[in-house]
Amino acid sequence: MVNKARPKKIKAPYRKYVAGEGFSSTRNDNKAKEATVTVPDDAELIETPQGSYYYDEANDTVVKLTRLRNNKKDRKGHRRSSSSSSHAKEEKDGQMIESKKISTDLLYLRMVLPWEVQHRIIHYLDIPEEEEVGNKDTIGKKITTGITMNYMLVCRNWYAMCLPKLYFSPALTSKNFNAFVDTIILNKKKNLGHYVFELNLSTILQSGRNSFVSKLLRRCCSNLAKFIAPQTSFGYAPLISLKSCHDLKFLDLGLVSETVKLKELFSAIKNFTKLTHLSFPRSSIDCQGFQDIEWPQNLRYLKLSGGITNEFVIETKWPKTITTLEFSYCPQITELSIFSLLSQIGDNLKHLFFYYPMPSLTENSLDHVFTYCANLISLQIMVDYCSKWCFSEFMLSKLMEYDRPLKTLYLECSGSLGLASKIHPDDLTIAILELRLPCLKAICVSPKLGWNMKSDEVADLVVSLEDQDGSLYLNY
Repeated sequence: MVNKARPKKIKAPYRKYVAGEGFSSTRNDNKAKEATVTVPDDAELIETPQGSYYYDEANDTVVKLTRLRNNKKDRKGHRRSSSSSSHAKEEKDGQMIESKKISTDLLYLRMVLPWEVQHRIIHYLDIPEEEEVGNKDTIGKKITTGITMNYMLVCRNWYAMCLPKLYFSPALTSKNFNAFVDTIILNKKKNLGHYVFELNLSTILQSGRNSFVSKLLRRCCSNLAKFIAPQTSFGYAPLISLKSCHDLKFLDLGLVSETVKLKELFSAIKNFTKLTHLSFPRSSIDCQGFQDIEWPQNLRYLKLSGGITNEFVIETKWPKTITTLEFSYCPQITELSIFSLLSQIGDNLKHLFFYYPMPSLTENSLDHVFTYCANLISLQIMVDYCSKWCFSEFMLSKLMEYDRPLKTLYLECSGSLGLASKIHPDDLTIAILELRLPCLKAICVSPKLGWNMKSDEVADLVVSLEDQDGSLYLNY
């Protein structure tokens, strides 16, 4: 009677983990009713180390086969003969099974296939793309982390398989940047920075610090292939840490607003044998010591911007491997510097882009572009710095050995007054009809140029383009 006042002992639910199944039973499972059915004759049994399974088409479930044992003894200590005989009879006619419903196909996949096959399937999972980042030549993908997180909750092995996919290209913002830094830097045992291949910090404005960016580069240096620097917080310390990223292929410093010394920049990327894309910072650049710089041997894409001088452009020995060249806000670059550069690598260029503003250029500085670059496939030119003579027979002459391969032409304009009359649609129509642009497929025109899209001149240009399977686009 005294023990009734003692509080009852509460036992925690016991969860049993079975390899390939997960947590399969608790203490409350004994109270649940087990449904027993007979295996259909046309069912195909699947034998695994964890047991036998078959697919029930009627209920759309995966059923596990388990033998029902009756170990109950009678009062004399002997097993009941009726139970043993009935069990032997049922085992002979057909196995008694316990139905366990599985809600998703992923659990069935996890029970049957080996881990190596599951890892290959997870690698090819069709995860929705959130948005595209990058420039015209290289496009990076952001992964929707919600889908990946659902896969990581299946089991411990799936968590390990999905972890590299989750950190491959993290979508960072000012809200989650500090948490990402703490996860990468403080958790040294897991070494999560080993999984980061693309690091885009273009959306980080005030949350980043030089120490944070420097530590992130050191943690992620082993496999980092693409890095986009933030607008701020990229000073001397991150530039030193950048030296350890030997596998870097894409380096974009176009958003950096701090002063970067050109000599220190090339000292950091001197041993980058895999680097193919390089964008200069838009801020002022100290060009001292440019005579001793060594360009990456596999450089394909180069974007020049910032305070680079005419002396640097003229006296530098540019690598012949460059096929894509961009000029973006170079206030000190003149016409002489541009054509001195194009005289060295103009024949190797496939893509050439000019952006506004270029204050040191005059209204017809870019008329000789086709003279130096005969193998261009795409060209973006500012109407502010060229005239109608750019497409005349003197500047755009017909090539004798082969057809000029230009396919895409972008005509951009700043919208200033008096630019609408600089280039007329008939100038391009005559160049196409005289077969000086036989491969041209697309002309993208800025609406700031002031062309009347309903005029007869534009209609003639459209007809001439359609004759060689091309089109005219209005680029907003």
